[in-house]
Amino acid sequence: MQIKVDQLAGSLKRGLAPIYLVGGEEPLLLLECCDQIREAARAQGFVERELLQVERGFDWSELRQAATPGLFASRKIIDLRLRTGKPGQEGAKVLTEWAAAPDLDMVLMVSCEQWDKSSRSSKWASRLEKAGQRIDIWPVKAQELPRWLEQRMRQHGMHPEPEVLRILADRLEGNLLAARQEIDRLALIKGAGTVTVDDVMKVVADSSRFDGFALAEHMLTGNLRDGLRVAAGLKRMDTPLPMLLGALLRELKIVETYRLAVRGGESESMVFRRLNVWQNRQQIVRSAARRLDTLKLFGAFKMLLLIDRQSKGRADGDPWQSIDTLLLQLSA
Repeated sequence: MQIKVDQLAGSLKRGLAPIYLVGGEEPLLLLECCDQIREAARAQGFVERELLQVERGFDWSELRQAATPGLFASRKIIDLRLRTGKPGQEGAKVLTEWAAAPDLDMVLMVSCEQWDKSSRSSKWASRLEKAGQRIDIWPVKAQELPRWLEQRMRQHGMHPEPEVLRILADRLEGNLLAARQEIDRLALIKGAGTVTVDDVMKVVADSSRFDGFALAEHMLTGNLRDGLRVAAGLKRMDTPLPMLLGALLRELKIVETYRLAVRGGESESMVFRRLNVWQNRQQIVRSAARRLDTLKLFGAFKMLLLIDRQSKGRADGDPWQSIDTLLLQLSA
């Protein structure tokens, strides 16, 4: 039987299935679905848990051995983590056999981080689905993220203003794990009640965790000292450069698009609406557009390209030093 993510909690309340197949490339939702199943299993007496991590060279006889009752047999949940979603010929055979005769004193939970069309349509997956329940996890689309954030915040008793949702959605760019951390931090610091833009910005400002959002802000305002400080923090935390460069490129493109559109006679309010620039950031973009001319923006795009190549070993130089150079150029 196939069910949706938001149907899982209700299904678990009605009773456990002998098999669960959970697949999807959204880490947070995958983790939360598996946590719900494990918790429900424990509540219903499946106190023993065995974890099997399928990696290259995995011996599928381990799954058969896990199903063998011990001396003091107890109800057990078998947590089989099939990261690639590809069990191979032997694994597919073992899983198909399990689906044909599931043990009611055991719950088999198969989770897959990679879940492409071939995995979803495979024979072994359909057999597990028929014998139990299957949950396909799909990424939250950009236009769905504000609503997703609102639902999460309301679970903590928070009532966010619409602008708050736009700020968080813009800042998090679909990273649901980061979204949960931000919401948990807001709940801890702010608590229940109305959440305003000022509340969000204070939490961001008070955070000891540096991020690309803060670096982009300092880059646009020309704040060299704080920009270098944040960049150093990002380097210490081994922040992935592709994610960081993407954030910086996005902000510079917003400034460039704003400049060209306004110079072309387009209404400023229409430009900000089209670019989804929330109100508290409009002055930053406006000031950056006045301060950064075409030559500086072209130089910045060129520098970002160099940093990207350096991060991949395709150009000489330290990419973090080049980021400092970029901040210096844009602060002049």
